[in-house]
Amino acid sequence: MAWEKTESGVYRAEFGGSEKIYHRVGGLFAHLKKEHYRVHCVCSLEFGSDFQGRDTTTAVKEAWKTLRTELPTLGVIADGSTHKVYRVLDVQGEQDWLGKTFFLEPPGKTSNEVIAREPSDFPTLHFLPSSSEIVFLCSHWRIDALGTNWVLDRLFTLLASPEVAKPVPPTVDYISPALEEAYGAPDPWTSEQEEYARFHIQRFRENSFPNDRLRYKGDANTPPGNPVRATIIFTPESTASLIAACKSHGISVTTATMSALGQAVFALADTDDREPKREKYDYTFATSINVRPKLQPPYHSRAHATQTYVAGTGCRVRRGATVIESAQALRQHFKAAYDDDRILQNLRAIYKFNSDATPVNQKKKEGAPNGTLPTPEGPAPEVPASPPPPPSNITISSLGIIDEYVAGQYGKDADGKPAVRVREYNFGIDMMTRQMVTYVGTFQGRLQLAVSYNDGYYDEDVPKDILIRVKKALAQGLGLELEAS
Repeated sequence: MAWEKTESGVYRAEFGGSEKIYHRVGGLFAHLKKEHYRVHCVCSLEFGSDFQGRDTTTAVKEAWKTLRTELPTLGVIADGSTHKVYRVLDVQGEQDWLGKTFFLEPPGKTSNEVIAREPSDFPTLHFLPSSSEIVFLCSHWRIDALGTNWVLDRLFTLLASPEVAKPVPPTVDYISPALEEAYGAPDPWTSEQEEYARFHIQRFRENSFPNDRLRYKGDANTPPGNPVRATIIFTPESTASLIAACKSHGISVTTATMSALGQAVFALADTDDREPKREKYDYTFATSINVRPKLQPPYHSRAHATQTYVAGTGCRVRRGATVIESAQALRQHFKAAYDDDRILQNLRAIYKFNSDATPVNQKKKEGAPNGTLPTPEGPAPEVPASPPPPPSNITISSLGIIDEYVAGQYGKDADGKPAVRVREYNFGIDMMTRQMVTYVGTFQGRLQLAVSYNDGYYDEDVPKDILIRVKKALAQGLGLELEAS
């Protein structure tokens, strides 16, 4: 989308396809001063001896300010529901931006309390000195998980070594474009592309929206509470055993975990004593594929971390299949989906049809829209005259090997130890519906499983039970003894 200069130093452009959809979905709860799908990442840091003579708060603040000069997309904000604005900053503008985006949290404040704060026009960074934690909050229309990791990795690099900064000229030329622009999807699209887009959307719907519902608190009009997460972290020994077992069967830890989640969903559905009894379904879910390697240079690089560069795919775990069988099928599915460039080539048509199907916030007084919220890759099904209960299911997404994006150790002190080290890493997304999202990834040799959910609909024992079931399914399916710390 072309940027138009509206006044000196101010530029405006139309949202790209996924930006528009994510922004609409994120704003469905704006009347409650909440944002759906907002990305959050919490990292606990350890500072080396070099920081004994430095004020850590000032150092973090300066690193964040410098990062804005390297990634100007951090300064882009929404202008209504269809456009975005970028303002070239002078010295005073930089200070104003810093005042709106950097927050020093008081003693006693927890990262969960920070995550629950009201939405902001900008991405925000929060520093909790009492726990040495960094909390990054950013709307999903402007970033994905991999981009989040790159942003934080660069922040920690600048924190440890400020002299390595590489500011770019403050012009719109360095603003990260939407996915269809970064890939170079044809514009306008042909009738054949339109036909494929409709076929893809239908197929996505059939293999992405989970059917089994989980029990939740309240009813269809119960408002959401706060976004929270439940986490289980495997020991290094168990993680190593799991990785080795997966390799021996030609599968990945990601697909094995997705398969195990399917087994957990089946078990929960089969023990549900609600009446009338429901049909036994396969487990279907939507997830994302990183397509950055397919983008035109330089958009595939860390210089364009602040964008959502993923494509969606619908997945299926069949009832009756073993963990290994399902994981093998999923791995073949992901390979085929990644190798198929038709989705990227037809993005403009896919986004147009999905955007038309995406609900817009009508400032409803009830707690949430009644129906499945779409993703940028698939629309919501039509809502019948007597709508069914709100969806309450669980899906899963992969963070992969997190260490490939967040190094974890930065700079060196005089004694050769890291100037900054990441002790703990936690990624999640703010859920305002009854649906839950599981994230799977490894960091520092330890497998992490985390469920993002809303405490207005679930007590913490529900996601914890799901995580335990996934762990058991992995152990039984691969013939292992797995321990979590």
